[in-house]
Amino acid sequence: MPKKDKVIVIIVSYNGQEHWPGLMPLLTQEKYDDFDLEILVVDNNSKDNSVAYLEQNFPEVSIIKNKENSGFVGGNNIGYKYALRQEADFIYLLNQDTVITPGFLRPLYNFAKDNSRIGSLQSKLKLWPDKHKLNTVGNAIHFLGFGYGQQSGMIDKENQKPEKIDYASGAGVFVSLAALKDLGTLFDETMFLYLEDLDLGWSLNMLGYDNYFIPDSVIYHKYEFDRSMRNYYWFERNRLWNMLKNYKLATLVLIFPAWLFMEFGQLFFALLKGRLGLKLKAYAWLFSGRQLQILREKRKYIQSKRKRSDWQVVGSFKGVILFQPLDSFLLKIANIFFGVYWFVIKRFIFW
Repeated sequence: MPKKDKVIVIIVSYNGQEHWPGLMPLLTQEKYDDFDLEILVVDNNSKDNSVAYLEQNFPEVSIIKNKENSGFVGGNNIGYKYALRQEADFIYLLNQDTVITPGFLRPLYNFAKDNSRIGSLQSKLKLWPDKHKLNTVGNAIHFLGFGYGQQSGMIDKENQKPEKIDYASGAGVFVSLAALKDLGTLFDETMFLYLEDLDLGWSLNMLGYDNYFIPDSVIYHKYEFDRSMRNYYWFERNRLWNMLKNYKLATLVLIFPAWLFMEFGQLFFALLKGRLGLKLKAYAWLFSGRQLQILREKRKYIQSKRKRSDWQVVGSFKGVILFQPLDSFLLKIANIFFGVYWFVIKRFIFW
């Protein structure tokens, strides 16, 4: 009798007890005939009663107890290494602040079994408690390193079909272990948190794997944009890190004028919002001697692994940011300028 596939749902938790009553009763009831399912919580040294609550109420959940907070990236990488030891075939990364719908893994598993070159599959993420609105139907990459959830805040539409996307949100994503073994990791440990999912999708694409949005898999996300923007430092340093690591040198030269213009705009924005110190801190980290050496090593590694050229990878990248929570007059002006710039420049990328 052939061995059944195994899927491990990985939840990185920090002080997550408030979310368990809404998530765990449904999640622990999930059962599938054609693959084994395990739920793993990687606890980042929570200060609340998270672990004890799980142990008492959901003993079937596997728990890894970290002695320190290793961040979203480090916690998921610990879960990934556990999945390798368990000889899993797929993992599903799930945020602690989510609520699933019954059978949410079925469409993902079926699609993965029929498509051998998948890297990651994005569930339809809807907002909670505004359940009729979308969080994302797959994320887009702006050519200057920004990432955003497509159709965020819009009313959900029915009868959507699977489609290729730039990258999947780490809040709810099904990932092939075969693709990760080829890549050699899950997330780049340097990033700690934010835009690590963008880097993963970009990297998988370079290696010849595809990322898809699968609309029939639905979960709800307690997403708050303002909460995310408190981590401006991580967004900015990781945005630049991704660009410098993943683009070919010729592409970096081609987009440099737009990048420079954007950096002046970001500095002005940071000054207005009282975040200038965080922006300068991101520069200081990125251009320190040690980080530049790490960047060179990681860049050399991922460029040596690539199977697709830049013109194959970046053709779907966007020149505009269409993200409802950021909608403003200045963004509309920036979208016109950068949209035209990218529309013209990307046609010169033949490498």
